[in-house]
Amino acid sequence: MSPTVMIVEDDPSTRRLYRFLLTNSGYTVVEAEDGIAALEHLQKTAVDVIITDMNMPRMGGIDLVRTLRQNHSDVYVIMVTAFGTPDTEKNAYRAGVNEYLTKPFEFEELERRVKEFFARRAGG
Repeated sequence: MSPTVMIVEDDPSTRRLYRFLLTNSGYTVVEAEDGIAALEHLQKTAVDVIITDMNMPRMGGIDLVRTLRQNHSDVYVIMVTAFGTPDTEKNAYRAGVNEYLTKPFEFEELERRVKEFFARRAGG
């Protein structure tokens, strides 16, 4: 089975774009519209990487990561946000994110970070 990436994003068009591009890169992609939906999905299926937006209704990225770190400490988390400041970045890392990207960014940058994680995990 190919590596699994979860996209946690409240904007459907952004989710579709990430899914399309990551699927074409060979990853299995699952989606959630917010942190609560992501946690519900994780009760049924394991994922390797989570790409999460910071600001979402019901449960945002920071709260998702804090909750994740209690039960899913091995999941690699990349947080993306359009509202990045030094304080929000610091809070994201304190919550337990592995990487932080401020929008807009080139998709290739996100793809490179996902690919590098899997390469490190494989020992390469």
